Amino acid sequence: MKTSLTVIDLFCGAGGLTFGFKRAGYRIVFALDVDWDAIRTYTANNPGIPWINKDIRKVAVEEIQNVAEIKAGDIDVIMAGIPCEGYSLLNRRYDPSDPRNYLFVEFMRVVKKLKPRSVLIENVPGLLRRENGGFRKVIENSLEKLGFNTSSFTLNAVDFGVPQKRTRLFFIGLSSNKKFEPPCPTHGTSESLLSFINLTRPHVTVWDAISDLPQLQPGEEKNQYESEPRTEYQKLMREGSSKLYNHRAPNHPEWTVRLIEKTRPGASLYETFRQRIRLRWDEPSPTIPAGGVRPQWFFAHPGQPRGITVREMARLQSFPDTYIFHGSLIKQRVLVGDAVPPLLAEVIARKLAEYI
Repeated sequence: MKTSLTVIDLFCGAGGLTFGFKRAGYRIVFALDVDWDAIRTYTANNPGIPWINKDIRKVAVEEIQNVAEIKAGDIDVIMAGIPCEGYSLLNRRYDPSDPRNYLFVEFMRVVKKLKPRSVLIENVPGLLRRENGGFRKVIENSLEKLGFNTSSFTLNAVDFGVPQKRTRLFFIGLSSNKKFEPPCPTHGTSESLLSFINLTRPHVTVWDAISDLPQLQPGEEKNQYESEPRTEYQKLMREGSSKLYNHRAPNHPEWTVRLIEKTRPGASLYETFRQRIRLRWDEPSPTIPAGGVRPQWFFAHPGQPRGITVREMARLQSFPDTYIFHGSLIKQRVLVGDAVPPLLAEVIARKLAEYI
């Protein structure tokens, strides 16, 4: 699918939204993020896109126009995975006055001046419950005041071919009188496959996603494949890749290795931290978080006594093996965990193209 549709990606992070939209044929004309490791990763994997590495609150719209060489009315989509830490229900120190909760105001400022044909905002579903749904109403009302016919909805990435149960909230506004209808799931459980005619494939599992990657001892790194791809998903992830990157196991102490060994797949590693589990081969992964608690790994491998690698995290997020993450090991995990899965972004992009 080729389009001439143009996109600006604010809060671009490592580039999950951008990569998905590029796969759908869009042309990305500008990206912005305050984090240098994010921009470094983004530009290395998406060369040629004009960018600014700065806090959006300190960026004038005229600066964006100059760097991207655009004027008001030129852009088809302005999108943003607005930082979600303030909204997330995993954030036990939730503070309604957290300035991260109001970065959407800066997004609206840019949108107001650049007048795109559509907008897309991605966030965690926890936003729906914060302030009794007040944040959702403010975002929808703000977009409506700017002339956008707005819809909001949640999608689970696992229903669109991503090997991860990751529910995300989306706002899409159209400058036309149309209202965006979210895409229908393409993957499902064996029961749902019988219930919905549009579902043609089962959910992608952890085994489908990472079983071809080389085995590692704690602290070990490998950069060469040792087997052929075993599934269609693995073939897709390895397309164009002849070398492995970001495949280094955490360097565990012996007691952690023993703990993982005695934890059955699917079970929690700790009594007091139930979300930290050993993955199961035969199911999709739970939501990949941004990093984790010390020592900065979250899920254990289902077949090896170690935490999963950044490459395994990236596979579970649907980033291809050609997509290389930069920065410290901890930062790489954060960048992967913060991202929108590219395959989910691609599905939304293809659907959005029908409306613009």
